[in-house]
Amino acid sequence: MSKYTKPGLLLLIIGSILALIGNIVFFLLNGVSLTLSSIGGIGGLLSFVGIILLIIGRKEFGERHRKFVIFALILFILSVIIPTIIIAGLVFAYVSSAMSNGGDFSSVQNIFYIIPLASIIGGLAYILLLYELENKIGRYVLFLAFAITIIVSLLVAVNIGTAWNDTLGTIDFENLSPTDPEYTQKMDEFTQQISSSGLYSIPNGILMLIALIIPYKRISSGELLPVTAKSTELTKKCPNCGWDISSDTDECPHCNFKINN
Repeated sequence: MSKYTKPGLLLLIIGSILALIGNIVFFLLNGVSLTLSSIGGIGGLLSFVGIILLIIGRKEFGERHRKFVIFALILFILSVIIPTIIIAGLVFAYVSSAMSNGGDFSSVQNIFYIIPLASIIGGLAYILLLYELENKIGRYVLFLAFAITIIVSLLVAVNIGTAWNDTLGTIDFENLSPTDPEYTQKMDEFTQQISSSGLYSIPNGILMLIALIIPYKRISSGELLPVTAKSTELTKKCPNCGWDISSDTDECPHCNFKINN
């Protein structure tokens, strides 16, 4: 029985559903109800716990899966560290410029273009985290989700950068207080303009949800067994992909190769 991977996948599924709901709410309400759309933040927290469980249970489905999960962990860490370093560098450059010649706060829009970088690294991490748990269809869905992730992240970055230029980028932050009506108006305009970002994320979110449900169902149905369970049953290796499969099956569940018993 899968002690960590199966509950980890379940948390990721719930987290993905909540994130989808949050994106839909954010789009439908034109970004007005940030509190309501923050339900996606709860989903993100559940997904984080789910990833931790998958990392803990990395040995449950074989050595190759364990190695892939380790690589995924490294990429997850890099997806946080690299953007943090870049943001810190941009902030430092702005502060240094501000101290010398007043600075240009509109340059902060460059930070938004870190979104595609973080999305690509994080997407690769998800592929490694789930790859060995997927069947053939699941792997296709996983790679399609990654391709759409790249496109969506670019659209979101452009959308947010443009919205910043049109609204908050026109504000003189040195002379305007956050309590001023002009600031509040510009903030509302900015939020409404970026609300379409929630719509961009929906196709990718649905595909990732499917990519999570497939391995969860495989484990629940017994199609995908932990290595500890495999060792107690009669198994054979698929001549096509090399996976351990049930000795009485005539078709590999991993690559759909027909086996003549």
